[in-house]
Amino acid sequence: MSNRNKEKMNSKYYGKAMRTPALKAAIVEPILICCINGISINDLEREMQKTAPLSINNLKKYLLYLVDYHIVSYNGQRHVYAIEHDGFDLLDMIMKEKRVMKANMDDLVITLE
Repeated sequence: MSNRNKEKMNSKYYGKAMRTPALKAAIVEPILICCINGISINDLEREMQKTAPLSINNLKKYLLYLVDYHIVSYNGQRHVYAIEHDGFDLLDMIMKEKRVMKANMDDLVITLE
């Protein structure tokens, strides 16, 4: 994540009591992959059921955090979610962690700051 975005995020929430989200990499990774070419919420929900079954409420919660932290963006005119630059960075980190550490995806937790 770029320093510019970290500074923007820190200034955005400065002085607010906000709990840092802890997101499961096993859920974040397929969301990010699906968002590479842009995807609607309905299509994303359908795709997620194939890889990481998740209720629509939990999917929306994850999307809210990912949008809030500029990992993905939402285009209201097209009604699609798309991965952002920081999202590609996060996806790369997840994939490296899986490859290098041979980590089980269920053990990987992402905290956004």
